[in-house]
Amino acid sequence: MPENKKEQVLSVRDLDITFKTTAGPVHAIRGVNIDLYKGETVALVGESGSGKSVTALSLIGLLDDNAKVTGSIIMNGEELIGKTDEEMSEIRGERIAMVFQDPLSALTPMFTIGDQIAEGLITHHPDMSKQQIHDRCVELLDLVGIPQPEERLSSFPHQFSGGMRQRVMIAIAIANNPDVIIADEPTGDLDQESTDIVMRLLRDQANNGTAILMVTHDPDALEYADRVYRMDAGVLSIASV
Repeated sequence: MPENKKEQVLSVRDLDITFKTTAGPVHAIRGVNIDLYKGETVALVGESGSGKSVTALSLIGLLDDNAKVTGSIIMNGEELIGKTDEEMSEIRGERIAMVFQDPLSALTPMFTIGDQIAEGLITHHPDMSKQQIHDRCVELLDLVGIPQPEERLSSFPHQFSGGMRQRVMIAIAIANNPDVIIADEPTGDLDQESTDIVMRLLRDQANNGTAILMVTHDPDALEYADRVYRMDAGVLSIASV
């Protein structure tokens, strides 16, 4: 366990999520409580459709408009539930970031890798010069192990393998040194070598003080978790690693 584990960065209490549908309301998440501490990796496991990804998306304010979210999500003393999308956009990528399940869908095919890494830096640090942004993008690609990082800034997502695209997603997530990273099935369709690289990158972020919430069904990934929550039909329980 990391020594700084007791510094809480995220507290979720009585989280309830209901979706409006043509067939009536669907109560997807029921009374979920999650604690996340600095430098800690927490895994959220469960069957497909159990509510793992819905829970993760709610923490970063990315659910559809037909979702009613109640309860409390407090990050570093600030309540996130009730914030507008504009308010959440100032927080996303800066203080809380997400590594999505399918990097090919999450990355925009018509923009270069460099442009997509730079976007969050430009948004949250408008005082950075073009050269500083360029240098930071090169640094990030090098940090996640992309060969020839400066040259690869001009590449497009389809020119990268699945494992490399996932590493780019991590580069985007860590660009602004967020307090929390949510990783939704970060090793989903990767081979063992790419899985090991991705998990090592996330572990390094935790060692640097970032709190990691990892949604996964990968038993190898669970080896990196300090604690494990299990979700079943929208209800959360504590599981052992």
